[in-house]
Amino acid sequence: MSNIIDAVLNIIRNNNRTVGESNNNHNKLHAMGEPLEDYIKDAFAGTINNPSSTKMNTYNHVFSYGGGKNNPPDAILKNGDAIEVKKVEGIGSIPLNSSYPKSKLHNDDTRISKECRDIDGGNWKEKDIIYTIGCVNKGNTLSSLVMVYGDIYCATRNHYEKIFNIIKDSILSTDLDLEKTNELAHINAVDPLGITYFRARGMWGIAHPFRVFNYIYSYDPNCCFEMMVIVPKNKFESFENNKILIKESSTNKNLTIKDCKVKDPNNTVKLIDVKLITYRI
Repeated sequence: MSNIIDAVLNIIRNNNRTVGESNNNHNKLHAMGEPLEDYIKDAFAGTINNPSSTKMNTYNHVFSYGGGKNNPPDAILKNGDAIEVKKVEGIGSIPLNSSYPKSKLHNDDTRISKECRDIDGGNWKEKDIIYTIGCVNKGNTLSSLVMVYGDIYCATRNHYEKIFNIIKDSILSTDLDLEKTNELAHINAVDPLGITYFRARGMWGIAHPFRVFNYIYSYDPNCCFEMMVIVPKNKFESFENNKILIKESSTNKNLTIKDCKVKDPNNTVKLIDVKLITYRI
């Protein structure tokens, strides 16, 4: 079963950070993110340098879900973690669009597809989620990459849903012609002819992990490539291949693994033990 350590090792050992071009000419937003999503999937599958024609069977063995255009997440490892990929141009805020930040992927989330809910026999309630944020330069080369688990990056969903529901309830208390929706509101007949509707959507965003975790890691914009990976310590120790990465760090001067503590997103005075994995060239 593939995991985040496999992805880290594959990125380091292949030394190939070229992100391809998208074949999607119809949706600019998806076209920007698709090549990075493919690269990340290749990192987890160990197919970074493989011809495209050979990847399908490998993906079938590694992933239980390959993602959808309009529903999170972008991939799920078989009997493993979910992966959400975001392409950015700097280390400012990361747009999440209509989905609030996720500490976990929940089966009862109305924003995920039925196909996603039915994976692994449909017998799962929640999955750990890895936020994977990459910056790609003009030469289609990956200049930085961050992988961080949602439960050390985001608060639990009740924090976000509380805010969303407060706003939504205030709209529902009006006498507007409202239609049921997952968005904040869908209001019909807003003009005298009753032919115009209005949609109100929540547009979420979150700070880049380089900023969020700047108290344990300093981003260096002068690096050719840098990777920061933060894994809860108990999660790291549960991976059978963690010793392979530790051994790799003893011979690769660019790779470091440190024990650190990060703030609990739900209680900032509480600390969580993590492994900070960094790679700089």
